[in-house]
Amino acid sequence: MSIRWRLTLSFALVFAVAAIVGALFFYAAFQNWMIAQQIDGNLKVYSTALITALVVGTTDNIDLLISSNPVSPLPTDIWVQLTDSNGNVVTKSDNLGEKELPVVSGTIPVTRTLEDGTRIRILRVPLQAKDQTYQLEFAQSLASIDPIMARIGIALLLTIVVFLTFVVASAAILIGRALSPVKEVTATAQGIASSSDLSRRVDYHGPKDEIGELAATFDRMIEQLDGLLRSQRNFVADASHELRGPLTVIRGNLDLLRRNLSEEDRQESLRALEAEGARMARIVNDLLVLAEVESGPLGQQQLVSLKDMIQDVQDRALLLAGDRHVVIERQDDLWVKGDAHKLEQLIGNLVGNAIKYTPDGGAITLSLFQDGEWARLDVADTGIGISPEHLPHIFDRFYRVDKARSRAGGGTGLGLAIVKGIAQQHGGRVTVTSETGKGSTFTVWLKL
Repeated sequence: MSIRWRLTLSFALVFAVAAIVGALFFYAAFQNWMIAQQIDGNLKVYSTALITALVVGTTDNIDLLISSNPVSPLPTDIWVQLTDSNGNVVTKSDNLGEKELPVVSGTIPVTRTLEDGTRIRILRVPLQAKDQTYQLEFAQSLASIDPIMARIGIALLLTIVVFLTFVVASAAILIGRALSPVKEVTATAQGIASSSDLSRRVDYHGPKDEIGELAATFDRMIEQLDGLLRSQRNFVADASHELRGPLTVIRGNLDLLRRNLSEEDRQESLRALEAEGARMARIVNDLLVLAEVESGPLGQQQLVSLKDMIQDVQDRALLLAGDRHVVIERQDDLWVKGDAHKLEQLIGNLVGNAIKYTPDGGAITLSLFQDGEWARLDVADTGIGISPEHLPHIFDRFYRVDKARSRAGGGTGLGLAIVKGIAQQHGGRVTVTSETGKGSTFTVWLKL
């Protein structure tokens, strides 16, 4: 059964229960009102009249008074019965015939059923006469009320049926309209599955309710999947392109080694093979790191001291900096939760990149401080800078501002992509500002 009809039947069931409970309440309340207004009113009127007649008249012939009915005319469905203190019937009205009214207690009208099934309403009134206490009972049949209540019950039943029919029809239409975006999502998903066309979208323009949010979320998910697949294809193409160069050099030098070369040429070919093999190893290693970084959220995490980490990175950088200066300008004691090894690689890549593009005599400055709810790490250099047209692509895989210089320096073009991936994996981000000829500043934001 579809969700549309499950919801419709659920609404119908809820409304049916509510309608039945309401109808029963109305039926009982109306019946009680009819009995209280009509039957109980009659009993009180006739009981008051009879008691008055008995008081005004003589009480020596009380049984005669009751049987002869001093209240005239007495309706045929109102009966009177007099019982003594032991519950024995002393006298009763002639219209009772062979019947006797059940003895009741209290002075509030109650409903009883006779042996022949007749439902009656009884009012008990104490009576003092002949130095004795009697119980005077007035009763009236409910036969005049029952047909009215039966017709009301039938009317209520028909009303419930019509009401539920209207509810089911209306609910089916409204729920069908509300769930129409779900059908669009399903149709779009089926179309994508059959055609592998991730450019398709639901493109929902209805109200921004839960259904609208579902359609919008589906479109965002497909857009992300489309972006991931394009990124994957580009990644494979870029990796293949990067590895093709070293492989070509290796194959060329292997062909040369099969020839009769001088010892000097042979050594040159071996050095080229070794250099290209090392370059391929760096590319593959960086690819594995990048794949791990982009595979998903972090696993086991721990509190990491960024202050100690940048101090360690500075110590190692001084060994590689040559005539360049590596200084720490500000060093707040900040801790973040994450992977210490990856965070150290993030800072190391930024510092190494700054050293590579900063000429001798230049300076690389590290700054660590709190900025709101973030730990902010700045790595600034006085290097060659980055042209504005390159800044939007600086974190792309295998993107190089100066391809020839980067390859000659042994770079793989993946260092900044790894930095971006590690920052995002830790819930942060990385930005860059640069001016050609004056240097660059990379800023990493990590959540405290």
